Amino acid sequence: MAELPESSFIALVMAGGRGTRFWPMSQAEKPKQYLTLFGERTLIQSTIDRLKKQTPVKNIFICSGDSQKEILKTQLPEISQLILEPSGRNTAPCLMLSVATLLQKGYPPSSVMGVFPADHFIGNDSEFSRLLNLAILEAKDSRSLFTLGITPSSPHTGYGYIEAGSSTGSGAFIVDKFIEKPSLDKASQYVSKENFFWNAGIFIWRLDVISQAFATYLPLEWDLIQSAVKHGTVTDAYPKLTSQPIDTAILEKAKNVQVIPANMQWSDIGSWSALLEHHQTLSTKSIVTIPEQTKTVQSINSSDCLLVTDSNKKIVLIGVKDLIVVDSKEGLLITHRSQDQRVKEIT
Repeated sequence: MAELPESSFIALVMAGGRGTRFWPMSQAEKPKQYLTLFGERTLIQSTIDRLKKQTPVKNIFICSGDSQKEILKTQLPEISQLILEPSGRNTAPCLMLSVATLLQKGYPPSSVMGVFPADHFIGNDSEFSRLLNLAILEAKDSRSLFTLGITPSSPHTGYGYIEAGSSTGSGAFIVDKFIEKPSLDKASQYVSKENFFWNAGIFIWRLDVISQAFATYLPLEWDLIQSAVKHGTVTDAYPKLTSQPIDTAILEKAKNVQVIPANMQWSDIGSWSALLEHHQTLSTKSIVTIPEQTKTVQSINSSDCLLVTDSNKKIVLIGVKDLIVVDSKEGLLITHRSQDQRVKEIT
């Protein structure tokens, strides 16, 4: 009889994405998480590096599209536990497939599972580890679903928010409400209050607790995916699942959600301009170059620009401000930082 997996902490990394906002560096087959935007490691490699401090490599799983199998093997040869989606269906189907797969593999239902986006920046690994350990301890003996809520540093309109209610007395708070991306006025109100947090999409829960939530709020689809995993028919079943995020499918409806405040450097780096803004919060540089050690860039009377290049050609900026310039083998992008969201229109 095959040995059952250990019931220690399981880390699931969600590595979907279509690479639309970081063109031309990212493509459909190489989304943002495979780019080197900070230091020498790609975003997904940095995510795995953090998680390897929390749990053995054998308990780290990656859920991604089947088309990304080869790049995953190249960037993360140590990770062999891949859960491959036949097609992208958003995070609720991704997590149903992943949970059903883990249970099918024999992980005890009482096992604690953490869910982590592959393409986020976290600047304080020790604080992240402390908060994650707290969440794991809380989830271990609880029937609640836990999330890390980032303490907001600005009235950001690109993030969803979490409104926290009463304290549980152990570092967590009952979630009163999840709020979709707000207006600037609303976001400014939230930042001034201590019980509002950015929704980072980081979740911690027991397998049996999230399974019960699936059974309660998505009963037909949960039955379908469990059967498909058991009988090896995921390719046929997956297109029948509704494409929807876990937030609206489960978390906004569930009454047993708790948030743990996380005061740490975090960003989902959702666009080139967000990357420029984030780098400028970390340093006083007016011209941000990626890679940082690029020696072929010269700036004359220019400010607040991002330059990303994978070539050694000399690039000169003269008398410009608020520009995004991305030069790669796949294409050349030049845009004002206020217009960079329109990149997805051409991809």
